[in-house]
Amino acid sequence: MQRKAQYITWGTSAVVLIAAITFYFSQGRENSNTEKVPEPPPVNYWEMFAGISLERKFVEEADAYYRIPVFTPILLDHTGKEVTLSGYYLPYSELDSVIIISRFPNASCFFCGRAGIESVAMVELDRINRTSYYMDQRLTVRGKLVLNSTNIKKLAFVITDAFVEEL
Repeated sequence: MQRKAQYITWGTSAVVLIAAITFYFSQGRENSNTEKVPEPPPVNYWEMFAGISLERKFVEEADAYYRIPVFTPILLDHTGKEVTLSGYYLPYSELDSVIIISRFPNASCFFCGRAGIESVAMVELDRINRTSYYMDQRLTVRGKLVLNSTNIKKLAFVITDAFVEEL
């Protein structure tokens, strides 16, 4: 009788052990499939823009010397890719089909303050924007990044096919 009880104890222990191991490994697999991979932090394009240098070059079209941007390899890798940029609205065209977004408010931006060209971006909207914005309104835009070092009538950073995200 003792032997029979001993077999039941060993048999029960084995079943419990196998059940525990199965449960453990099945939980590990379920968790690995259901766990969300953390999203990478958003890219701070203003910081990336700040890495440019300026080179003094003669521009025949204007018959003058201009400081032309020299872009970093990281920026060159982002050319043509979708970017999201938040900043302060500055008007540029009457219908707001092109706007300027600045890292800093108007009083300290590139045009009125002492900031550099790395602190502003020209935003070419994908359609004429009928929404009225006010000076220094905080906006977030999304579009494709174009780096400009040849057209002196545009800024160094241009966001094309852009739209203003919901406020």
